[in-house]
Amino acid sequence: MPAAPPLILANATAGGGTALRNLRATCESLPGAALLHITHTPREAQAALRTHWADGTRRFVAAGGDGTLHLLVNTLHDMGVLSRVEAVGLAPIGTGNDLARTLNLPDSLPEALRLACTGSPHPMDALAIQRGNTTERLALNVCAGGFGGYIDKALSRGPKSLLGPLAYVMGAAQVLPKLRRYDVTLTFDNGSVSRSDILNVVVANASTAAGGLNVAPDADPFDSALNVVTVQAGSASEIAGVVRQVLTGRYTNHPLVTAYTAQSVHISADSPLIFNADGELLSYAPSAFVMKPGLVPMAGPGSPHT
Repeated sequence: MPAAPPLILANATAGGGTALRNLRATCESLPGAALLHITHTPREAQAALRTHWADGTRRFVAAGGDGTLHLLVNTLHDMGVLSRVEAVGLAPIGTGNDLARTLNLPDSLPEALRLACTGSPHPMDALAIQRGNTTERLALNVCAGGFGGYIDKALSRGPKSLLGPLAYVMGAAQVLPKLRRYDVTLTFDNGSVSRSDILNVVVANASTAAGGLNVAPDADPFDSALNVVTVQAGSASEIAGVVRQVLTGRYTNHPLVTAYTAQSVHISADSPLIFNADGELLSYAPSAFVMKPGLVPMAGPGSPHT
């Protein structure tokens, strides 16, 4: 029995109407068979994945941004079939496309879609987000808590999709006067670190967020390690300096910033940290992030650092 063609799961709102029209045209010109399924809600997307898995589909492509891929991979994981998937691909037509940037996926939609539908899979890492002893979901790109979470909340009804990294700076300006400081204990594989007056905690599998900001410049989603970056409180001018260095890509050199590498991190804070995961706000404060090496068979060129 021949294998079922790849399923291209598209977010109807990703990148606006033009992106969706381009996607339809590109799918029609693909040399091989592929099924395009456009969905409007997460529930609809989940139902489509379950149906196509039952029909024999084993290669799945997310056409959208980090959120679309997040939904696709988490649904397959929740179904208990991720280990049996042939490959997962990404056609980046979202607004941020941060993971696609780290993965060095082609800028051309036809090239990216062909790679997603036919490229060899490489085992990509994922972050297991835990609450208590339970894994609530997987993250593939970046999770940001505190400062980053509040910025994301400030931008949730704002111009993020139009301004990209500039929107992050605008969001920072909105929240700087009311930033909360946290006393945080980070427990890594080899011990604990307690830090006071922490504004932001980033737990990263890949390097960029918010449409190209290098929030974890050394992160590699194929190195079987997670990266943690903390930002400590300082004067308004010092924090503005941190934000400026984020834009230049090497803010981990700033004296208020500390970077760690580990297999897991448990986070304890004096007040719940607001986190987002791949740009999606969480409704709970995670207790831990655990690296899951090679969990996702990602179609693409492999590690950006090789």
